[in-house]
Amino acid sequence: MVALAGHPFPSAMPLLFTAMGDDSWRVRKEAVTVVTRAQPLPGGAIESLIELLRASENAGLRNSAVESLERIGAAAVQPLCAHLNDPDQDLRKFVIDILGNIGSSSCLPLLVEALDDIDTNVRVAAAENLGKLKDPRALPHLMAVLDGGDVWLKFTVLDALALIGAPVPLTSLAPLLRESLLKRATYDCLAVLGNADCIPLLLEGMQEKAKNAREAAAIALMRIRGRLPAEDQASLVDQPLKAWNGTQVAKKLIDSLHSEDPMMVEGLTQLIGIMGDERAALPLLRVSRSERLRGGCLDALRRIGPAVMPALTEHFPVAFGPERAVIAQMIGEMGDRKNAGILFSGLVDESPELRRCSALALGRLAPPGSVPVLATALEDEDAQVRQAALEALQRLGGRDPSPLEAVCAKLCTAPAPKKRRSAALILGILRDGDRLCLLVKDVDPLVRRAAVGSLARVATPQAAGQLAMALSDEEPEVRISAAQALSELGGAQALAPLMLALNDADPWVRTAALKGLASLADPAALPAVTALVAQADGPVLVAALKTLAAVGGREALAPVRRALSHTDEEVAEAAIEILSGFGDDWIAGHGDQLLGHPHWMVRRSFVRALAQLQGGEALGLLDQALARESDPLVKGEIAELVARLR
Repeated sequence: MVALAGHPFPSAMPLLFTAMGDDSWRVRKEAVTVVTRAQPLPGGAIESLIELLRASENAGLRNSAVESLERIGAAAVQPLCAHLNDPDQDLRKFVIDILGNIGSSSCLPLLVEALDDIDTNVRVAAAENLGKLKDPRALPHLMAVLDGGDVWLKFTVLDALALIGAPVPLTSLAPLLRESLLKRATYDCLAVLGNADCIPLLLEGMQEKAKNAREAAAIALMRIRGRLPAEDQASLVDQPLKAWNGTQVAKKLIDSLHSEDPMMVEGLTQLIGIMGDERAALPLLRVSRSERLRGGCLDALRRIGPAVMPALTEHFPVAFGPERAVIAQMIGEMGDRKNAGILFSGLVDESPELRRCSALALGRLAPPGSVPVLATALEDEDAQVRQAALEALQRLGGRDPSPLEAVCAKLCTAPAPKKRRSAALILGILRDGDRLCLLVKDVDPLVRRAAVGSLARVATPQAAGQLAMALSDEEPEVRISAAQALSELGGAQALAPLMLALNDADPWVRTAALKGLASLADPAALPAVTALVAQADGPVLVAALKTLAAVGGREALAPVRRALSHTDEEVAEAAIEILSGFGDDWIAGHGDQLLGHPHWMVRRSFVRALAQLQGGEALGLLDQALARESDPLVKGEIAELVARLR
């Protein structure tokens, strides 16, 4: 295939067509790529490709011909249209499918004619692909099909109407609900096209005997609700749904939560929450095992309110891991203090998610004894649990700092470094700069690091001074935390220490200092950052270039342009990303150089940026890139970009 790509297309065409039917999908794919790159194809080549659609004995060859014609696009439309009256019904169907995927509305009249084809499959293909064209001119012709008797064609027409998305008279769709086979398809269509006028039909549909029709009507109702103003949502949808609370209609919809279709369950979850039926508590809890659906389940449980709590807490001992975390969260959100015992036990459970939710819930409820156990949770092995415990203590400290003071007094002088680290975190909540300044000098680096991080919350002159001193700590991790804390503290007091940290021996400290200077955006830092660019490499150089752009803007980009030729691919990629944020004026002077960069990742990043910044204007340079590219991955991506832009 590589050799054939260099030959004139007319002489290579027979071998390419043979390769398009090869047993190997890789050979077929490469053959299709060679064919589509040869555009514009010489006369007769497209016709020859169309003839390959007759290869019923070789599915690989036929599929390769389909892909080639679709990628050729507009140039293939007229030759394809000439075959819409071909005696071979299979070929007619393939032609219609290809035209639909090309998406040219010029073939619309011929596709409309195909709605009356003698072959059912061709008629269905015509309806389907009229939908893909999304041209409202097809509507009257598709609507006329709905008056006929071909049920299967009506299915496809309903899908096509939904794809087109233009308004359709309700009087044309409502009669279809009398046909049991079309009910679900009609409700699905109304989900896309419907408005407030459809709501009575959908509420009636939710009482259907057929489960799939009920569910489709319910999902359609929720989609239409999402398009209504808030006041109409409440009066037209929410009130009727709430009236079904406790009814058999509600029970059947709750039972549908066992569906395996996540999109359907997502819509039903929202509907059931509005309905407010407490019988949904455990079904919603079961659905919450799915991380994707958990947020919707929590919203539904909140809407139903405290009535769900007896069922949830009774179920807790036998609940699955994710379910137990949801129950703990609901205990906190519903203010269910009588079940605080679940939270205390949850805080020492083996599940990190349950420990996290229990910590947050204890912070909400503030039952007696919360502060000591949350302080212990600051030593948890899981970072998210530690963060949750810290947030909970912050909430408790905002109400009454005295329990935190009492616990902290013991922790500050505890022999175990973990406990002194916890003290440093709590002192940050209490804004106790004096004791934090002592812990910044602790013998344990973990304690010093926590104290440095907490000092960022203490806006006093001594805090800035202590953080500046921490930049000379013997442990790089402490110095990194100090640079980050100075960045959070901000202001002129942070500038000089961060600039000094640019000379640190540790690259990660220098990187943290650069990020801090970028957030300060003080032009006084530019000379120091520019000097660092000249001697830095790796992540430090990347951070320095980004800081130059953040602080100096367009006028400071000269070093970034020079970095485009850097041998480190990560530096060159960062330069492309930075410059792309300022427009495309750098491309003309560096495009050829970047297309020849030795690393494939840089070449790929450049062609992506080129296509994004210049769109169709980039085709000339992308064609050059395609011709000279040697890496198969990059070559394939360039070909896709070219096809999309053309």
